[in-house]
Amino acid sequence: MEKTKVLHIITRVVNGGADENTLFTINGLDKDKYQIDLLTGKETESEILKRISIENHINVYQVESLIREIDAVKDFKALMEIYKIIKDNNYQIVHTHIAKAGVLGRLAAKMAGVENIIHGVHGITFPDQIPIHKREFFKNIERFCGLFTDKFITVGEDMKQKYIKANVGKAEDYLTIRSGMELSDFMDASNNHQDKINKLKKDLGIAEDDLVVGMVSKLEPRKGYKYYIEVAEKIIADHPEVKFLIVGNGSQFDKLKEKVKNLKLQNNIIFTGYRTDIADVFSIFDIKILTSLWEGLPRVLVQAAATAKPIVTFDVDGAWEIVDQGENGYIVPMKDTSAMVEKLKLLIEDEKLRKEMGKKSQKKVNDSWTVENMVEETDRLYQELISLK
Repeated sequence: MEKTKVLHIITRVVNGGADENTLFTINGLDKDKYQIDLLTGKETESEILKRISIENHINVYQVESLIREIDAVKDFKALMEIYKIIKDNNYQIVHTHIAKAGVLGRLAAKMAGVENIIHGVHGITFPDQIPIHKREFFKNIERFCGLFTDKFITVGEDMKQKYIKANVGKAEDYLTIRSGMELSDFMDASNNHQDKINKLKKDLGIAEDDLVVGMVSKLEPRKGYKYYIEVAEKIIADHPEVKFLIVGNGSQFDKLKEKVKNLKLQNNIIFTGYRTDIADVFSIFDIKILTSLWEGLPRVLVQAAATAKPIVTFDVDGAWEIVDQGENGYIVPMKDTSAMVEKLKLLIEDEKLRKEMGKKSQKKVNDSWTVENMVEETDRLYQELISLK
């Protein structure tokens, strides 16, 4: 049987949810049915590309002119290079991911006459938080690309509705496929022995009876850590026994650490830096919070739910997919730190409520979040499209 030739295009492979989803999908699809290639840009390290090629048994193309930022000259060059690769390999399916690769990849696929063009929407490219002129510019680009997109895959229903409301493509061309995640470590960590939890707390300078609130993400402006610190400051004033963890690294690490020092809160707000034992770190949280200004689907909320933690989050894209208001956590208005403090206090002052909500969080995580389900649904879509041509 002749294999279906598929090309996945993503701007860069670093350490994000879209990257992980793409690699899980590539790795999981049946190699007896598909010949799968990956095309990525300059910002993906060569060692990562080599590892991807070997581990997934696929061809990997790196287009040096494909970069994240807008650059008319490089973007045109990238478009023509992507077009040539697609044309030379005669792909039956081109599956793009995220903004830049989504635009150039779909346009190149259309120019090359590809029969099936799929775009993976892993995050809103026109979030409300950016200036309106930029927002409308990005909407118009998405509308244009939507004219020759056969199917859109969104990782959440609310994201799907925002794109449809913005008149990007047709409603019938949208399909929601949940992000596939390896959650077994998080499920297991929810049963960590108290001795293990106490040891990790001690390693981080936290007393055994301290209550821990945490956030895990890159330390970047869109993650809203200024609001996280504002919330922490208000809580600590009334509850000095509460410790706030900032887990991750990023461009704002030094700036945020200096801010915490100036506020004299360094004993209560702890920076862990980058950690590889995220599931175990989640196990010491009593409450998981999220102050992001925009997301696709917040994977950390799914992971927190799998670890049986109550959640308090801003009303960010994807939050409603995971949090049932008042059941396993609370969703508060964007940037409303007073509302977040109010809900946090309810949980801080009520251990029984924390445990009840944590149990409900874990029940919320089901088979729809597995890698296997994501791969099966993607395979089903590919087969459906092929059969129609």
